[in-house]
Amino acid sequence: MELNMTLNGLKLWKATGGFANEPHVHDDWYQLTLPVRGQCHLVQERHAYPLKAGIGIIAHPQTEHYFEIGSDSAVIVIKFRKPPLGSFEGAELSGGRAEFRPTQTFDPAEISSLFRSWNSILLDDVPDLLQVQETELAVETYLRRTLTGQENGKGTVDHGTFIDPHLQRVLDYIHSAYTSPMDIDSMAMVAHQSRYHFMRSFKALTGTTPYQYLLNLRVEEASKRLRHTTDSVTTISFELGFSSVSQFYRAFQRVYVMTPMEYRNHI
Repeated sequence: MELNMTLNGLKLWKATGGFANEPHVHDDWYQLTLPVRGQCHLVQERHAYPLKAGIGIIAHPQTEHYFEIGSDSAVIVIKFRKPPLGSFEGAELSGGRAEFRPTQTFDPAEISSLFRSWNSILLDDVPDLLQVQETELAVETYLRRTLTGQENGKGTVDHGTFIDPHLQRVLDYIHSAYTSPMDIDSMAMVAHQSRYHFMRSFKALTGTTPYQYLLNLRVEEASKRLRHTTDSVTTISFELGFSSVSQFYRAFQRVYVMTPMEYRNHI
């Protein structure tokens, strides 16, 4: 069985229940192979690597490789064209290209959980652009941690009371236009930060991602309209910028633990 996901400059897939491929190379892709259950018999540049769960390996562009797993094994593969910013500290430069150490250690339970989360987001009929961009950044953050040997959650965060004025402008921007489509790049530009650093500083300030913050504003306004107007659920959903009625239902239930119609009938 195989599951596939494609993002901007990223490809992810999971193979379970027996899989084998032929020797091949990727001209301009790095490939990180992560066995999450059982064993993976991988050959790279004619060198055999008997990998077990928790020990992964990276294939650099133009590196011949292939692998095989048994019926009781599973492997997750992440392919990326460009190493994430900040990951070069775990690499050497060769011919202008980052060269990472071949084997990488990781937590099989963590990447399995993350993969399920990313896949559920992208299975949505009409995924929100902001949510897709956050997923891309989440994958890049995972790659950065894995390639540099950082543990999950490490890093310093300033918990002081000072709010960066640029971040305050981002919050003002979201509050003034939360019913319209938004994207990470526009927010990061207002914050005068890179996409990666903007995501970190925004979450440190608000405790949520920009997408979650946006959804919470929309759900809060939806609850007011359900209480004070006779607008249909469909009308409320689309006027507040939800990509679909089903997305509105899921977001509303996460906050109120009931559907919009149940909420309306309850008041």
